[in-house]
Amino acid sequence: MLTSKWHTLNANCQKFNAAYKRAKRLGRSGENDMDVLKRAQSIYRDKHKGVAFCQHDAWTILKFHPKWDVPEQVDLTGDVPGGTQEDLFGHDARPRPAGKPRPAKKTKSDATASTDVSNASTQFGEVMEQELCIKREAAKRAFEAQAEKDRTLMRLEELRFLATSTKDLDDVDAYWIKKQK
Repeated sequence: MLTSKWHTLNANCQKFNAAYKRAKRLGRSGENDMDVLKRAQSIYRDKHKGVAFCQHDAWTILKFHPKWDVPEQVDLTGDVPGGTQEDLFGHDARPRPAGKPRPAKKTKSDATASTDVSNASTQFGEVMEQELCIKREAAKRAFEAQAEKDRTLMRLEELRFLATSTKDLDDVDAYWIKKQK
């Protein structure tokens, strides 16, 4: 039951917090927090079809949580005297959120990485060599098949020549054909 209420509460508080941030950015000089809060409520109401934000108590607790807390922006438009980065931006006063310590990331050694690369390149070279051999064999078989076809056509031409009748030819042509046979 708490989970389902938390989801809606969380979503609504985040939406209102976005409206509050926008109202704070649009703020005029001389405005107090109540004016900013009223502007945020009107922005929220405009974005959500006239529905007013009714969870102010929860938002007032959550707004100081690091997820909703808006850090003050640093004005970098004016002249800044020379200094260190620490002087420019100040010390980060917000602590990092507590969480489970993460285990150290396992990294591969450089030798392992170079071995992996060399193994991959060796395997790639072997695959390319095999493909080249297959292509050479296919080309060789195609050449041999074409040569066999040419030889067969020559034999058929010779047989047709041998089967030629010489009785309708003149004597000189008949002499040469008989000499060729």
